Amino acid sequence: MTDRHDAVAVVLQASGPNALGIIRSLGREGVPVMATDHDARAMGLRSRHAAEVVLPDPVDHPGEFVDQLAVLGRSLASRGVLYPTHDEAIEAIGPHEARLSEWFDMPWSPWDHLRPYLDKSAQHAAAHRIGFPVPATVEPADEADLAAAIPQLRFPVILKPRVDPAGFKRAFGRQVLEAADPDELRRQWDRAAAHAPQVCEVIPGGDDCLWTLGSYRDAAGRPLASFTGRKLRQWPPGFGTARAAEAWWDPGLARRCHALLDEMGFHGISQVEVKRDPRDGRDYLIEVNPRSWLWISLATEVGVNIPLAAYLDATGQPRTWPEGHRSDVRWVLSARHLPATAAEVRGRRWGRGAAASTLRPPVVDGVISISDPLPGVGQVRRIIRRRAS
Repeated sequence: MTDRHDAVAVVLQASGPNALGIIRSLGREGVPVMATDHDARAMGLRSRHAAEVVLPDPVDHPGEFVDQLAVLGRSLASRGVLYPTHDEAIEAIGPHEARLSEWFDMPWSPWDHLRPYLDKSAQHAAAHRIGFPVPATVEPADEADLAAAIPQLRFPVILKPRVDPAGFKRAFGRQVLEAADPDELRRQWDRAAAHAPQVCEVIPGGDDCLWTLGSYRDAAGRPLASFTGRKLRQWPPGFGTARAAEAWWDPGLARRCHALLDEMGFHGISQVEVKRDPRDGRDYLIEVNPRSWLWISLATEVGVNIPLAAYLDATGQPRTWPEGHRSDVRWVLSARHLPATAAEVRGRRWGRGAAASTLRPPVVDGVISISDPLPGVGQVRRIIRRRAS
């Protein structure tokens, strides 16, 4: 039977490689795609695989974003399938899912079920219930709580937001704040207390110890498509976003992470990120992202089309991808990774061998593509302009 591709896939906040990976994974399969963003220059809107639609920013104007999304839904000739690429779109849509369901399918957990798990405390609680390792973590309510917790902590530690990671990053320019000792922790707490952060032990190991299960699970919790891999390099190093990653099938990791998603009753596309402790080989939970992740296109490259799995399930054509996939394939963001890598090699902060290993063939770029060139051209131009200013 031939899959029917009548519904329109609507990719939200299409400004990065995450969204571009979804657009290409669907468009190359003949799925009609609309790429939406508040910025008309967003890279996803430049893809030849998508029609472009400008919508209000769900961060600054969530109400207008939902209203205009409803207008878009009413204009479609057939139902749409929504693909949020950031938590902000999920949070804007969630309270209005009943209204939007008139025009759109939303292949993820209902808002009442999903909302608690946007808080990392609930993710940790689910992990504890099934014995999934979690870094030693405290959640001080005030300075007195912090002072009482300090003797129990093993430094270094990080402060990271339980909720609203985007707001935290806007405030501090990075995803976490680091503290090497109690005095630095007190100073960082003074800066971040308003964000009610967790204070977490840092699991040792480099960027290449960060492993991922990416998957799509249907409403009954059945995994229809699963991928595993690891980061090779992120920026900033230690606590940043991926610049290079590698596909590597790890059935044990997949089994353990799906057990956590079972405990959470999770439906939809997600990324479970863990850090593999070189001291004992155990995988410690970093976070569960209830949506696609930055390097999702690598999963498609090695034969696991997670966006298509969500689309087919949403449109009543569920398909299961066989367990397992090709390994030893790399993904990079060349325009960002290569200059940073060269600087680190020159500064002797990273060896030539380690740098070369991230580019060992076969390797694919997360943005630059001969068959879909405009997103890559736009990215390079923006980087050049930024450095020239």
